[in-house]
Amino acid sequence: MVRKIAFAILALLGITIVVVMAVAALQPDTYTVERSRTIAAPPEAITPLVTDLRAWNEWNPWSAIDPNAELEFSEPASGEGAWYSWKGNEDMGSGKMTIASVTTSRVAYDLEFIEPFESEADVAFAWEPSGEGTAVTWSMEGHNDFGAKLAGLFVHFENAIGRDFEEGLANLEARATAD
Repeated sequence: MVRKIAFAILALLGITIVVVMAVAALQPDTYTVERSRTIAAPPEAITPLVTDLRAWNEWNPWSAIDPNAELEFSEPASGEGAWYSWKGNEDMGSGKMTIASVTTSRVAYDLEFIEPFESEADVAFAWEPSGEGTAVTWSMEGHNDFGAKLAGLFVHFENAIGRDFEEGLANLEARATAD
C-alpha cells in the first residue's frame, strides 16, 4: 500500500514537471518591455541625461541597489561606442552597457548581463517634443532562453522591469527639471 502511494506521488510529480517544462517551452522566444512618460522639460534637457553614461548612472533606478558597486566608464563616457560596466552585490549583479547609436531623437544601447545570469538585450530611449514637454519612451527587447521562459512562469518579467522603467522615467524627469 505504501509503495503504491509513493509510486502515485512520484508519477504525479513527474507529470507535473513534464507539464511545467512543456508550458515553459511554449512561451515566446522574445520579450519586449516599454514604458513612456511626458516629461516637463525640453528635449535638450533630456538628451545629455540619456547619451552620457555618467549622467545615466545618476538617475537610473538600479544605481541605488548597491551604492558600493564598482563602476567603470569609457573615455569619453558619451556618444556612440561609449560604455560603462558595473559589478555590484548579488541583487545588482554585473554587466556592461554600450551606446550602439545616437541620433537627435533616439539613443540605442547594447546591454549585456553577466551575473546573476548571462543575457543580452537591446535598449533604447526615444524622445520627441510634446506640448510643453518631451514624450520619452524607454524600451528593451531580448531573447528568452529556456531558463527565462521557465522563470517567466513564476515571475512576470514585463511587470517587474516595467516598474523599474517607470521609476527610472520619474527619476529622469526629476533630474531633467532640477535646474
